[in-house]
Order: sequence, then C-alpha cells, then structure tokens
Amino acid sequence: MSADPPAPRRGSVLVAAGIFASRVAGLAREAVIQPYLGLTPAADAFRAAARIPNLLQNLFGEGVLSASFIPVYSGLLEQGRTKEADRLAGAVAGLLAAVSGAFALVFLAFARPITRVLAIGLRGEAFELAVSLVRIMTVGVAFLVLASWCLGVLNSHRKFFLSYASPVVWNAAQIVAVLFGAAAGWSTESIAKALAAGMTVGGIL
Repeated sequence: MSADPPAPRRGSVLVAAGIFASRVAGLAREAVIQPYLGLTPAADAFRAAARIPNLLQNLFGEGVLSASFIPVYSGLLEQGRTKEADRLAGAVAGLLAAVSGAFALVFLAFARPITRVLAIGLRGEAFELAVSLVRIMTVGVAFLVLASWCLGVLNSHRKFFLSYASPVVWNAAQIVAVLFGAAAGWSTESIAKALAAGMTVGGIL
C-alpha cells in the first residue's frame, strides 16, 4: 500500500496539535477561575452573561461562514480564480464587520432587556452584574466573529496550526485578568468583570 500524501498528513498533525493546545489552555483557564468564582452569584452572572454575546459568534462566525463562505472561497481557490476569491473574502469580511458591529451596538444599548429575556432566574445584584458583563463581553465577541473568518481563510490556504491554536491567546488573556484581580484582592464581582474584560482583550488578540 502506498504511503499517505505528506501534505495532508502534516496538516492533520498541525490541526491536532492546535486543538490539543487550545484544550489544555481551556482546562487551565477553568482551573484558575474555579477557586475565585466557584459557586458564587458572580459565577452565575458570568455564566449567564457569557451565553448571551456568544449568540453573535454562533450565528455569524460559525453558522454563516461554514455554510456559505468557506466552501465557495475554497472552490474558487481550487479553480485558480484567486482574484475572485480575494474579492469574495474582502466582501465577506466587510459584511461581517458591519453586521457584527451593529449587533454589538444593539447589545450594548439594550443589554438590560436582552439579559432579562435570555438570563431568566437572575435577580438583584446577580442580574445587575450580568448586565455589566454582557456590555463588557460584547465587543470581544464581535472580534471573535472576525477571527472565525480568519480561521476559514487560513484553512482554505492549508495553514492549520495558527487558526486552531489561537484560542490559547484568548484563554491566556482571561487567566492573566483573573490572577491580576485576585492578586489585587478584588471581590468576586470585580474578578468576574476582570474575566469579562480578559475575554474582550483575548478576542481582539
């Protein structure tokens, strides 16, 4: 039997390495967060708030790109129509930036009613904290939508490791934020806000 082609085999190794690195970083993030937030109301607020802006990424970053842009872009590259592929990629990037930016502004302006509808069960200080966290996280999620576009482009050009390992930076930013808040002696509410800020900075990075 003939050996597997070296390029696909190398690509598979890079994908596996990138995914492994991101999973390890995610486990490290959870290990750092747990002692400082635990089962507190701040942790409930954070978990509820994190689900809300992720609607942007699931809707535009993953659903739209995987279903429409990436197959068409890859097909143009395979046909050697690089100029058309470049124009398509630029148009989609501009559209994603405009739409995700508009939705981010909506989430910022209407964070309170959106949180009230989608985070049923939160009351009092936990609800108020969740509203603040949604506002902090939303900007970072808009950048994560664009990061999904980058992932699709890189994969179409068979550059796998960076796209799958980039969540390491996202997790690292959150770890640094939590450890900084803990070292400064902040309350659990302030550490939750620092974690949300770390998510935003990590999304930008």
